[in-house]
Amino acid sequence: MEKKTTGETKKNISFSIAVIGLAIVVIAPIVLFVFSALFHGKSTGEFTKAVYPVKYEYYVEKYSKEFDVDVCLIYGIIRTESGFDPDAVSQAGAIGLMQLMPDTFTWLQNYRTEFMPDKIIDSKELYKPGVNIEYGTYMLKFLLDHYNGNRSLAIIAYNAGYGNVDAWLADGIIQRDVTAETVPFKETSNYLTRVTEATDMYRTLYYSDLESQFPEINTDTFSSDEDSSDSDTSDTDTDTEEWLYEDDNEYYDDTYEEDSESDSDSESDDEEYYEEDW
Repeated sequence: MEKKTTGETKKNISFSIAVIGLAIVVIAPIVLFVFSALFHGKSTGEFTKAVYPVKYEYYVEKYSKEFDVDVCLIYGIIRTESGFDPDAVSQAGAIGLMQLMPDTFTWLQNYRTEFMPDKIIDSKELYKPGVNIEYGTYMLKFLLDHYNGNRSLAIIAYNAGYGNVDAWLADGIIQRDVTAETVPFKETSNYLTRVTEATDMYRTLYYSDLESQFPEINTDTFSSDEDSSDSDTSDTDTDTEEWLYEDDNEYYDDTYEEDSESDSDSESDDEEYYEEDW
């Protein structure tokens, strides 16, 4: 009985191997044909451009000029956030190409129109590429202005929230010359790396003739929060900060510094209270 069972097992194994081999023989040529059809005659540069596409050029370049934001940074954000899918919706509820939260969209409109309710449009408009790119770029402009043109700080704030980044700076958790290795949220650390790489790739592939709009920041002359509080926009910035901190309350803790005494603690906290803002 055992010999018979063993024989049947061997036959089954042999049959399975034969089926797998046949499948490989049939499928492999099809796969090769598809790839050759898609990329036949394309150089390495052309293949790279297929991976880093340029879409919605009209809106990207229009709002890049209007808000004075690096066109390559806008493309880098779009590629990282949604992969150019205008219908993308995150688990947190962020919508569209640049993944804006409905509450953020409403606040940006109020801030931009000096709080004129009749000018506010519904968050469903975020599915429209033009509207999404306009307000996503406006958000970048706001963050870049807040951090005096520091691109890395603006990028991590776009992902983790203005309130968190300000707190990290105040607590000395990160410096103004922040690197991915020093960002306490793992997802935001990876986000900074991905957006920076994508931005640089877009510049190399499509905009190499343009100088970067983001030269290295002299951190010694970077204005402090105390200095900025004396500016004419201090009241508006206070309102902004209150709203952003309110949005961040689900994952921001005033005792963060105590909770992050060890790297393992800070990594585990990411899962507990991290949520994408924009």
